[in-house]
Amino acid sequence: MTEPMDIPKNQQALGKQVVLQTAQQLCLSYTERDRKRFNPSSRRACELSLRHGTGTTGWPVVANVMGRLQELVMPGYFGVSDQAPAGDIDCAAELHKAAHELFGVLRSYFQIEFEASEAEERASNVTFRMIQQLPEIRSRALWNVFASLRDPAVWDSFILRDEKRRAELAQLDLIAVIDQAIRARDPEVYISFLREQGFDYVYPYQRRLVKRAYPGWQALLMHDLAHTLAVGGPVGENKALAGPTPFLPRTITEQVANQYQADLHPECVIGDANFIEHPHRGITLGQTGRIGVGCIFYPCTLGGVTDKVKARHPQIGNYVLIGTDVGVFGMVEIGDEAVIGANTEIYGYVTVGRHVRMGSSVVARTVKAAHGTPGRLIFEEGVTIGDESLIINDQPSDLIIPSRSSIPPHCFVTNDGFGRPKMSS
Repeated sequence: MTEPMDIPKNQQALGKQVVLQTAQQLCLSYTERDRKRFNPSSRRACELSLRHGTGTTGWPVVANVMGRLQELVMPGYFGVSDQAPAGDIDCAAELHKAAHELFGVLRSYFQIEFEASEAEERASNVTFRMIQQLPEIRSRALWNVFASLRDPAVWDSFILRDEKRRAELAQLDLIAVIDQAIRARDPEVYISFLREQGFDYVYPYQRRLVKRAYPGWQALLMHDLAHTLAVGGPVGENKALAGPTPFLPRTITEQVANQYQADLHPECVIGDANFIEHPHRGITLGQTGRIGVGCIFYPCTLGGVTDKVKARHPQIGNYVLIGTDVGVFGMVEIGDEAVIGANTEIYGYVTVGRHVRMGSSVVARTVKAAHGTPGRLIFEEGVTIGDESLIINDQPSDLIIPSRSSIPPHCFVTNDGFGRPKMSS
């Protein structure tokens, strides 16, 4: 480390401990290709910008620091330096630089709300928390990249330019094997499958294609950085506590929304190995929302329906697919491996069970009637709902759609008053 961190002296020992431990973890995770491609951001723009004005640092400074963190997470894809790649990574030195710059940014934000000494202590703890989390954020980013291989378009014309067995390829259930690999937390499951089929040559190119061209995993990476700032957590072996950061997490989120059209509140909880397809068409998840592992999202809105300060956004399980232009509003619960078809609307007190299949343009909602709050609308496990069906509960009793039942297309379903479905077409 070539220079001291500009942090309180009584916390420098903790900072050194966190940097060295994180450096060891990151270095073990880097491939030879990562080491050769690493290209750190230039510090000059950050240093100059920090000297201007009062109050919080401007977005160009924040973007520079975020770029350095992104480059540490995924070397070779975010560096903006005019220098050639270093050819290797001095992890401890680079983490030290990142901590030094991040602390300067964080201090400017905390000083709005706290006196100088407290602002510096809080900024230090958040800085160390962020550095400490980088290996976990890297792991999550790698799985989000892997999950993006579900897109059949990664089999592009370049990689298939000489392929003579396209008919065989068309018969393979690739997504199922990718999901098996995610469940096993072992990409080799998918790689071995490709090798057995004689298509293993595509894998390195497809990963590079996703890393270079796909915006979904990048939006999720920025969310992970903003989320770390937003929620804080324990730091180091002595379990010092990093609290939430004011203003900055939301600032990052808004900038990410402008860049990627993925509006993910920094406090919402998102698992890894998720694939966001076409985020530029717009995807939204609010503050109290939750997304599990292994999901596929097309442009959709996962929003709230109340202005009360309470849990108000959807809770999405694992391996869920949500189609294009879907709207899910309120404390809706969607179970594992459910499929929600395009243009469907789910609204209110609704529970969607495991393995439920909703067709396109379905409306499933609860409606407040004269008696007040309705019961829940519950789809039990394995229910199938045909296209353009309308299922409404406006009664005080829960409307339960029984397990493995089927609602035909264009059906109108209501509560018979006793919690049983009443169908008409």
